[in-house]
Amino acid sequence: MMRFLLAGTRPPGSGEPGELALAAAAHRVVAATAWHSWLRRWGLLLSFGLPRDPAAELRACLIVAVNDEQAADRLAAGWGAVSGYRVVVLPLTGGSSGETGR
Repeated sequence: MMRFLLAGTRPPGSGEPGELALAAAAHRVVAATAWHSWLRRWGLLLSFGLPRDPAAELRACLIVAVNDEQAADRLAAGWGAVSGYRVVVLPLTGGSSGETGR
């Protein structure tokens, strides 16, 4: 398995988020919760990180373990769809066990 960092940022031009309608906000929360739950069940989500500054452009980072870069790209697309983030995929190299991401 290869490890990748998925970095989720606010899309360009999004500025400060406005108030979502209650139904839209609820739909986003349910979709994101289900998506993250499936990642955990499948053993793909290794770790995550959130910025201390809630106004930062970077919103969250996920470390995932998948078979190849195409799989990481598919996860990034899925996360972007449920979160509204622009997601960048970065291969991780090295590690405490001597594994390499590529």
